[in-house]
Amino acid sequence: MKSMGKIVARSILSMGFAGALMGAVQAQETPLNVEPSIHPELEQHTEHFAKTVYKVDRNVYSIVGWSLANTVVVEGEDGLIIVDPGGSLESGQEVLPVLREQTDKPVVAVVYTHFHPDHWGAVKAFVTEEEVREGKVDIYAHETLVDNVVRQGGLVGPILAMRTGYSFGLGLPAEDIEGMNGGIGPQDGGGRGTFIAPTKTFTDELTVTIAGVEMHFLHVPSEAPDEIAIHLPANNILLSAETIQGPTLPNIHTIRGTKFRDPVQWVKSIDRLRALKATHMVPSHGQPVYTAEKVEEVLRMTRDGIQFVHDQTVRHMNKGLTPDELAGAVSFPPHLDEYAPYLRQYYGTVKHATRQIYNGYLGWFQGDPVGLDPVAPVESARRLVELMGGREPVLAAAKTALDQGDDQWAAELATYLIRVSKEDQEARAIKAAAFRRLGYASMNINWRNWYLVSAMELEGKIDPQEFLKQIGTVFSSPDVVAQWPACILVEGMSPRLKAEETLDVELTAGFQFTDTEEACGLEIRKGVAQYHPTLPDDTDVTLKLTKAQLLGVGAGQISLAEAVGVGDIVVEGEAESLRTFFSFFESPAQEIWLTLR
Repeated sequence: MKSMGKIVARSILSMGFAGALMGAVQAQETPLNVEPSIHPELEQHTEHFAKTVYKVDRNVYSIVGWSLANTVVVEGEDGLIIVDPGGSLESGQEVLPVLREQTDKPVVAVVYTHFHPDHWGAVKAFVTEEEVREGKVDIYAHETLVDNVVRQGGLVGPILAMRTGYSFGLGLPAEDIEGMNGGIGPQDGGGRGTFIAPTKTFTDELTVTIAGVEMHFLHVPSEAPDEIAIHLPANNILLSAETIQGPTLPNIHTIRGTKFRDPVQWVKSIDRLRALKATHMVPSHGQPVYTAEKVEEVLRMTRDGIQFVHDQTVRHMNKGLTPDELAGAVSFPPHLDEYAPYLRQYYGTVKHATRQIYNGYLGWFQGDPVGLDPVAPVESARRLVELMGGREPVLAAAKTALDQGDDQWAAELATYLIRVSKEDQEARAIKAAAFRRLGYASMNINWRNWYLVSAMELEGKIDPQEFLKQIGTVFSSPDVVAQWPACILVEGMSPRLKAEETLDVELTAGFQFTDTEEACGLEIRKGVAQYHPTLPDDTDVTLKLTKAQLLGVGAGQISLAEAVGVGDIVVEGEAESLRTFFSFFESPAQEIWLTLR
């Protein structure tokens, strides 16, 4: 087995995540050697994302392989429309010279098909804020996109970023990503996200002519609630965004975390696109689809796959089956399971979709009241280990299960021991080895990556705060946050209130932003922080500042006391009230452990 030093070094060189792996933390080499491998079909799937510029028609290009999402370009008479720039500034900077080999026309418009960062993070590689501000470039999106970007990066930013890192295997060593892909695109090492807010938005439909090209925008909620597709009537080409997620079974639910993706609405959106009878289709992930017959086939089979999973899940829900039972009861028939690559389970799986459909309709409660107020997991594990005769018999049973290839059972047994003592290195090594076997055998990239990154966590190779810091550059880099309205930053403080310390507190702070002319307030009232969209009439303390100053304080570039001391921030009211007010809010940078629990 390779030494830990080599693994860390290779990972840093290949991923650029200095600090994401635990060089400074106790990273002990597990005695259980599991050689890296890839499911052969998943490895073959990587070929779909070879770096290629597809010229779909005389003026439509799909640039595949540089980012998780494709960069789609529509060439007009005197300018270019970029549909989904890509995921990061770095990937966009690589794509731009490739695009310039095809055309030197200026970019006159950008379209964000939805709020996920792999579709907008590269925008500043193609256009500048000044060009947008001066009206040289318009940015089109659904009217809810900015709200979704803020919720994604602000409200649940830390936990979603952490889980996204696990889903996409960010921080895995070189041997675990060699030959791999991201299910819907190439293996993506992340990078810095950039963002410029949309200038043109719409609700359901919009028809515009840009650079002489007529474009028909359609709101098609599916993989994202703000998803939009684009029909080009002159070419009869459909830019389908992620209604067709790419060459894979779609993520009807994503295990990194998302609101309920309504399968019924998704099917209706695909049917709306089928009615267009497009000659060619350009998805946001994977290769273009050519000919009207093939476009109809892919759309029809994808919607049938989604409907099958939904309907059969609901059918068995109505018999009383619970989520884990549904995962075993619902499976594709051969004609759907073998429809390659569009219904193969490289990215979505039937098993994790069924559980979320149940939760979307019925919630978490499965019907047996034993689950209403269960014994806490750690205490339950302690009692179960005691009933099984103590640590040694359980550890021996876990080792036996691992030796016999019963990896899931080995991991489950080891989990009881780890809950009793997170420092049980033998149990952690068994669970990590089981996860590596399960991961290397998985055809699904999300499952594979979760198993492997969780194994690293068990082996002490991840510093969660450093890991989160790196992943956070995708969802909420300073460049992205700078585009948010200032008062949204204030509103985002509410879920960070330390309620237990404020049950007898009533304190209101006002915020006046001198650069954006926004004004709002935050009122702490007995364990709740109520956001006021306007400046309250009666505040205990009011700050006059710029959005950049608030961002500087939030990023730790300057302390609030220092900013006030040098006069950058003006305070009206008692300075002590200000210090007290901010002391009641947690830092957004928390230590998150996903597996060691």
